[in-house]
Amino acid sequence: MKTKLKYIHQFTNRLGRTCIYVRRHQSKKAIEIKAPFGTEEFYDEYWKAIRVQGGEDKLQKKATIKSNSLNWLYEKYMASPEFLELGVNTQPQKRRRLKAVMLEGISKENKRPYGDRDYTQMKRKHVLEIRNNKAKEGSPAAANNRCKDLSSMFAWVIQQELCPDWFVNPAHDIAKLREGPGHHTWTIQEQRRFEQFWAIGTMPRLAYELIQYTGARVSDAFRLGKKNEKEGQLRWHTFKSAKTKDGVDAERDEKAVEVDIPIHPKLRQAIDAAPSGNLVYVATSNNRPFKSEKGFSNWLKARILEAGLPDHCVPHGLRKVAATNLAELGASEFQLMSVMGWTNPAQARKYTEKAKRKTMGSAVIVKLN
Repeated sequence: MKTKLKYIHQFTNRLGRTCIYVRRHQSKKAIEIKAPFGTEEFYDEYWKAIRVQGGEDKLQKKATIKSNSLNWLYEKYMASPEFLELGVNTQPQKRRRLKAVMLEGISKENKRPYGDRDYTQMKRKHVLEIRNNKAKEGSPAAANNRCKDLSSMFAWVIQQELCPDWFVNPAHDIAKLREGPGHHTWTIQEQRRFEQFWAIGTMPRLAYELIQYTGARVSDAFRLGKKNEKEGQLRWHTFKSAKTKDGVDAERDEKAVEVDIPIHPKLRQAIDAAPSGNLVYVATSNNRPFKSEKGFSNWLKARILEAGLPDHCVPHGLRKVAATNLAELGASEFQLMSVMGWTNPAQARKYTEKAKRKTMGSAVIVKLN
């Protein structure tokens, strides 16, 4: 691991695991960082350890947050009804990203972190600086999220009229950085290889068919079961759009996006052939539901690697296969949205435009003859 972070110490223990510690002063006890290096969680733990070792946590508790500081705005926004209405997965992600911004910004020119600065004096260049700091780590998507989060927070304070009349959202309309293609979409060859390795009747094959023929997110796929079957249809409320942390109650959330699609014959065959449980289709070796989205995803990823597929083949790539196939079969943007559980037409448009280019290209090239 090569890093310019200060006070980092690492060693390999007798079990072969690399351990990373923060030790700011020799008189202080070293603090272990358990999150994987380079992740947002890693930097959260790193900066927290730095503050603890410097005794800054105690000072911050006693300090009064100024009403014009970015920290003040952050605290108000986090407690607002508008923020608390966000999805159950969106809230902690947005909170973590904004908190990281509050702690950054200390340099030779400025001894105060962004959180202690007057937010009404923030300009476009400051937002670009915050974005670019993240982009330098090789994460354009995370950098774009910073602009999006800050823009939402500034828009909120303007809407609530808690800021001066002359304040203008400095993060508004900043162009996004190019993010790349995201997760790999499985090729036909990769799909066939998995199918040959895991036959109909096995649990990995059922999980594969479930995602491919419903387009469900992993957070939904591992929750689906016979309880979702209604008159030959599969019906569920997407967990991502629900306002609850309880997967069961998510089904009762009337505001959550509902997906209602026919059960594909190949999926029906896989369901009937596999020893699925009563509560969910895909169960553990003990015939019990998976406890979490992460547990299900890690299990399926291991089965993918076991089939000899490359590391870039992940469960989410099967969802992209579903969207691609539907678009190439002529599905409209709103048809895609109804199946995939999207609320933004722009997401569906990426697939429909790509499918149209492919179709039009094939149609026009034959005219060269």
